[in-house]
Amino acid sequence: MNLFLIALGIFVAALLGLLVWSAGRKNATGKSVPSQRENLSLACKHLTNLPQIRQALEPGDLSYIANRLNRRIARTVRQERRRIASLYLESLRQDFDQLIEAAQVVASLSPKVEAGQEWKRFWLTLEFKWKYRLLRARFTMGSPGSPAFAALSGLALLVSSLAINIEKAVAEIGEAAALTPNLSSSADR
Repeated sequence: MNLFLIALGIFVAALLGLLVWSAGRKNATGKSVPSQRENLSLACKHLTNLPQIRQALEPGDLSYIANRLNRRIARTVRQERRRIASLYLESLRQDFDQLIEAAQVVASLSPKVEAGQEWKRFWLTLEFKWKYRLLRARFTMGSPGSPAFAALSGLALLVSSLAINIEKAVAEIGEAAALTPNLSSSADR
């Protein structure tokens, strides 16, 4: 029991440390983050490239190249595909950051934001960052393939579902705003 509490305490401290480190970290590119009104798009740009990334990480495709070309060229192709997958992963992170920013704007405009929704967004951000870092480490260590693509597509699904949820929230806010003036104008008559 005592060992369990110590392990749980270490785990919670590590999560809190990760949260503090993540919150205090500046934008990775060193550029200033645009204001919320400048860059508020719900488009998921990463979806169009997912099939090509799947093929690039396909083990059968890589073995075909290894059998047809010499070792040096096959290694170069493998490294280039890993680099492209890393760029795709970075694109996912950018889409996610943009969607989280949009979610904050939508939450500030929503008349009924509950603490549970804020916690859900917090945990979603934590889950994304954890999976993103693990996948980034996997690509850095050079282990692409089907398991890497499964994790990558899971991360892409997480980003896409966030975009869908934000679009639903925006539609609900729009419907509520459209109904509100009608109610007040009919009450004035």
